Amino acid sequence: MPNISIDYAKVNTVATSLNAAVTETVPKLTSLQSAVTALLTSDGGLWLQKSSPVLSQQYTDFNTSVTGAVNNITSFAQQFNNIVAQLQAMDDAISAS
Repeated sequence: MPNISIDYAKVNTVATSLNAAVTETVPKLTSLQSAVTALLTSDGGLWLQKSSPVLSQQYTDFNTSVTGAVNNITSFAQQFNNIVAQLQAMDDAISAS
């Protein structure tokens, strides 16, 4: 038989921290994307006719991937919140019967 222990406050704290991490990180990634894109232009500071466009595209692809991964952090926060909500509902239902 599984042993279950739920600390609702701890779950909420972690879920809130996960959501905050996304809120803080995504704008930084967007800002970095803009900085790299600007850097790799002909007047941006690191221009190599053949390499800079390739580097720019590679960074864009990387940034898109990382941003997607960071945005997925919220799915864990939501999953934790859903587990707690379901357990609370089950506990309430059992105690009411």
